[in-house]
Amino acid sequence: MNILNSNEAFAAMMAGRNIMCRAIGELIEFTDIDQFPANIFAKPGYEFCIKVETMELAGITFTKPLTPDDVAEGQEIFIVYPDHISQVKYSKQCMEYFASVRNGFAQADKGNAELQLQAIGELFGRNIFYPPTIDNTGKTKKRRSRKTEEPAANDQNSTSNDVEEKTFESQSNIQITEPGPVTAVEENLTEEFVETDVVKLVEKFTAQIDECTTTRDVLALRHVFMANGHLEREDQQHLCKLTEDKLLELDPEQYTPKVELVNDLSVDELKRLQQEAESLIQSQKDEHLEPPVQADVDNIHQVLLNELLGNVANAATPIEANTQIKYTKHWTEEQRKPLINAINKRLVELNPPKAQSSLAVRIQKAEDLTELDALEIDVSACDLEIQPRLMELVEKRRLELDPFTAAIGEP
Repeated sequence: MNILNSNEAFAAMMAGRNIMCRAIGELIEFTDIDQFPANIFAKPGYEFCIKVETMELAGITFTKPLTPDDVAEGQEIFIVYPDHISQVKYSKQCMEYFASVRNGFAQADKGNAELQLQAIGELFGRNIFYPPTIDNTGKTKKRRSRKTEEPAANDQNSTSNDVEEKTFESQSNIQITEPGPVTAVEENLTEEFVETDVVKLVEKFTAQIDECTTTRDVLALRHVFMANGHLEREDQQHLCKLTEDKLLELDPEQYTPKVELVNDLSVDELKRLQQEAESLIQSQKDEHLEPPVQADVDNIHQVLLNELLGNVANAATPIEANTQIKYTKHWTEEQRKPLINAINKRLVELNPPKAQSSLAVRIQKAEDLTELDALEIDVSACDLEIQPRLMELVEKRRLELDPFTAAIGEP
């Protein structure tokens, strides 16, 4: 458990971590930060830690796997594999380590890594007991160096000493040491310089993209530079654009952007396209230009009208039928008329025996002028798009109920 000071704890809390607190020097356990006053970070005599969050899988409880934000470069972590636990030093340059942390297969300690592997096995009905842990951190033991024996300084061995000195002079480039661990030798052999300059990295990846001859090579290279921790987001986006261009060059049939058909568009998308087309026509009219896209606008309008008519025909309730009128706010009365007629027809069809009749039917069946006046008030609460049609029905029924008054009112 890492003990944090007040500044570190406050920064971690602002980053979304759960913080715990206790008084310094006491043996009591840490308590959630919400049990302390808000100014606890400004008070001396308290220490903090990040709350370890746990999860349960297949009845086994273990700490939540590490995330990329939890791990620092060079930190020792334990990666969960199907048959063992691997103890490694984390590096963003290693795609295997980075993917393991990103996908939730890394723990900060050996015990929780074993519990996570056992839980995964238990989830699939497998029993995994005491999985082996392999140390891949590359720790080396101290090497022993042989002490050079001093030659005896006497006259009798002076000749042999001269011969030995000449022999060692001829072999001055040779070092005699005891062989160390194989891991240390491999590290010395495979150690390479890691490029961190952003400009040189972009140039290197750009050249590699140009040299790719298959789409598979391009896709593999994209994973490499996306995992590079030294590139900025803008640089990665630039390289992604280069890979897209390269994929299009290598396999244009597979990677050419496909244009969606008009029939596959949603009602909202069709409405948006129609508005854009109508705006274009209007601007062309203002500039005294002949609109060349009128045919396309008519086609889009007809497709949208057909879809709305289908929605009205399949409407299960009057509310669903009336809702379709909201997609025609920018239509003319002539364009809207077929839809309004279809809505009125569907409203009559949706009049169930045990349910209250639709407003249009009730207007047509009003018994007297008093009932008709009450229905006229209901019309004012309806959608503004269908009010004119309902008022026409009200006036028509009023003439039917009181033709004499209507005749007197005529000039």
